[in-house]
Amino acid sequence: MPSSFEGSEILAASPERILLLINNFESYKEFLPGCLESSKLSDAEEGLVLGRLVFSVLNKTYAFESKNKTDGHEVSITQSKGPFLDFYALWSLEVINENQTKVKFKTTFTLPFALSIITTKSLIDKIGHKFINAFAIQLSK
Repeated sequence: MPSSFEGSEILAASPERILLLINNFESYKEFLPGCLESSKLSDAEEGLVLGRLVFSVLNKTYAFESKNKTDGHEVSITQSKGPFLDFYALWSLEVINENQTKVKFKTTFTLPFALSIITTKSLIDKIGHKFINAFAIQLSK
């Protein structure tokens, strides 16, 4: 059964700066909770960035490879390899003023059975908000 998360926050940064951070896979290990390794794999075509993230969750390590497609002020993310049976996410950025952007993040995914039985909606929401907050903190530096 698919799981989902939706969250939004107003960040003190321009959409262009936020887009650069979202697509900067190399920096994720510096600020994203549980991220042990992060690397950019390649730019396959205009607007498409491939990356690899390795997370530690519940004392297990999971590698996640994704394709980020940027179109205007949106970044869609699909898993190409990883622990999810399927994964899709969308960052949507809305300009408020020159240094404030409303950021919306939503994702739908299907976990393997072993993870789905121990993953509650409240845990998914907690992790989702932690990730958005990690981006906000990184942008404030």
